[in-house]
Amino acid sequence: MSEGPAGEIEPVYLTVADVLELHGLIIGGTAAEAAAQLRNRAGLESTIARPETYAHYRDAHLALQAAVLAHGIAEGQQFIDGNKRTALIAMLAFLEINGWRVEASDPELADWILSFSAGATPDDVAGLVGSAMRRIE
Repeated sequence: MSEGPAGEIEPVYLTVADVLELHGLIIGGTAAEAAAQLRNRAGLESTIARPETYAHYRDAHLALQAAVLAHGIAEGQQFIDGNKRTALIAMLAFLEINGWRVEASDPELADWILSFSAGATPDDVAGLVGSAMRRIE
């Protein structure tokens, strides 16, 4: 995290390379193997940019930025397989690198990601994420 204007802490954002690395771990391969599983690199790049865009244009809090990232990966289906798992891990990694952990059970976390397919919005999931976020000490 870096300090922005007026002493505000600027979030650290995941890159495409970060998400490919995470996806590689999920599929038991490398980042290069994960890249070979991409359906649409430009779509993934757009998805990865969403949290920062929401922060800039909607003044989105970190929980909403995390939910937007997860939604984009889970529902964008940029990978051949493992999109929802990658969405969850990317969301948690994004929060962790910004000093937060989520205290929720694995079934709860899975339900949050699966809820996107049932029509939940990033705002809906952000409420759940926000209530479970705890500062890493």
